[in-house]
Amino acid sequence: MLMVDTEGWINSIKIKKEHKPAIEHGLLSSVKAIVLHRTGSGTAKSVLNAWDTKKSGTHFLISETGKVYQTASLKRKCWHVGKLYSKCRVLSSCSKADAAAIEGILHAKNSSWGKKFKAVTRHELKKSYPLRFPHNHDSVGIEIVGMINKKSEIYEIPNRLQLDSLFWLLNEIIAIYGVTMKDIYAHGQIAHKDRKKTEGLASLKAYTIHRGG
Repeated sequence: MLMVDTEGWINSIKIKKEHKPAIEHGLLSSVKAIVLHRTGSGTAKSVLNAWDTKKSGTHFLISETGKVYQTASLKRKCWHVGKLYSKCRVLSSCSKADAAAIEGILHAKNSSWGKKFKAVTRHELKKSYPLRFPHNHDSVGIEIVGMINKKSEIYEIPNRLQLDSLFWLLNEIIAIYGVTMKDIYAHGQIAHKDRKKTEGLASLKAYTIHRGG
């Protein structure tokens, strides 16, 4: 099992440290889940360049050739999740009171959808994980380079080199933090991102099959 040093970095020949301070925001006090992302671009270089100044990003980036970069300390939060869906609403498991509160937010008059989604996120963050989906303050983000078909809104399938690196990295993070398969999420399943609900799904499905799930 790999070890995380006191500054939040993993020392491994399989991981290249490419620190991007702009994407770090406050302390990450605990890791309870992992969120899988796709870049929507074709190269790691373009992503790394953007993260020199961009505020949002993830702890790890897997390139088009399967190279793994650690871009943020595992002791620091990254803004990678965004506006949450209501987990109980997605799973049809809300209590009557919770369902009524969420419906009240979503059907509020004279309020934009952006404001409504932010209000749902605030509502969800009053809950402890796993009663809600993971957010920036309790999850590690992994970004995998990959283009999206703008017409179908479906991301290209990760290649073999990317999947091999992803499987290895997920196994190591699971061992470090003691999370389970139930704690790994595709970003498109848990948060709003321009209707791109397929983001991370292919990666998650591939890993689930790999694990025999």
